[in-house]
Amino acid sequence: MPGLDDAFWNHLDARIAATLVRAPRRRRSPHASPSLVPTSRPPLADETLSDRHEVADWTGLVETISAAGAAAQVQDERLRERNAAYDTLASDLSRALADVERYKALVARAEAQVEAKSREIQALAEARIKSIQARADARVQRAEERAQAADRRVIVVEEWLSSIEEASRHLLPTPRQPIAKAS
Repeated sequence: MPGLDDAFWNHLDARIAATLVRAPRRRRSPHASPSLVPTSRPPLADETLSDRHEVADWTGLVETISAAGAAAQVQDERLRERNAAYDTLASDLSRALADVERYKALVARAEAQVEAKSREIQALAEARIKSIQARADARVQRAEERAQAADRRVIVVEEWLSSIEEASRHLLPTPRQPIAKAS
């Protein structure tokens, strides 16, 4: 597959040329093998300069690739850290939401208990008020009955006193004439 290898290298050269200012294109023969082993023939003067330039281009490419690889690793590490942070935040958020739901349930239960206790206290208070009112009404009733009885006794006593007074008037002797003094 020499054609595929040449296409790959030509594409790579084009990318390097796009990134480097005036980077020369590699000159490869269409039948050249992609081996890294140098040929046994000594290079000509023009080829040596061109090869040095190509070696310098490859060095720059290797540095570019190494820098890109390092940058990719750093970015990958940052992404992993962010993912870990997001995962931590997501689990914290899940726990917080679960806590909120649990607290809502506790609040609802407490509100229900407060409402029930409030109704119970209100019912007890109303029963106590009715009981106190009933006792007060009974006392008022007894007091009114006593007052009526006292009024009746007063009437009876007044009648007795009237009759005693009248009877005592009849019992008194008629008025006597003063006796004249003997002189």
